[in-house]
Amino acid sequence: MKPQAPRGSTLLTALGITVILALIIFGVLTYTGAEQERSNRSVRDIDAQTCAESAAQYGRKFYGLRFAEWGGPNSILDPARGFSNPGAKREDWAPGSFGRMDGQPVTAALPPDFRVTVRDNVDDTPNNPFSDNDLQIVLRAECLIPRLQLRDVVESPREVTEDPFGWHGQVLSDTSETRRNKVLEVVLIHVPGDNYKGQRSGGATGDQNTTQ
Repeated sequence: MKPQAPRGSTLLTALGITVILALIIFGVLTYTGAEQERSNRSVRDIDAQTCAESAAQYGRKFYGLRFAEWGGPNSILDPARGFSNPGAKREDWAPGSFGRMDGQPVTAALPPDFRVTVRDNVDDTPNNPFSDNDLQIVLRAECLIPRLQLRDVVESPREVTEDPFGWHGQVLSDTSETRRNKVLEVVLIHVPGDNYKGQRSGGATGDQNTTQ
């Protein structure tokens, strides 16, 4: 009589091979998913950066043409006017401090894509955050498009506090929530006589100010 083949060892071998193949497939799927997420995040970051830069160009013209309101009574830097508080409620935003990338008017069906606010730089001691003295202010451009938000870094709710250094008024608290939307800050410097000009191939120049 011929001895029977050891069936148990064959089953164990097949099971081992199956487990190895499953681990390989799982690893490939995990790696592919991670690469796709990194690719999506990269595209989202580029779009968010483009949104913030476009908002900065919009704010450069909007606030540059209003340089006469940077200081003095009824200054555009006064939080009561709705141009200088980045954490203000939507109903308190001043007209012109927000807009859409496509240029269409903001409506209930078409929410704003960005908001631009300004604050005074440190130009006197003690600094008066409500009035400019050296023809320089700081522009803050924030992208508001929901699909471009950095949801993976949100850890705490958004809060508005007084600037601990007294350089300007209310500021966003220094938490991960401040990085939820893409934000770009530039310095606006008033240059008398530098009128606004549009260039088809080179973008906008002038506005009686430069950005740094």
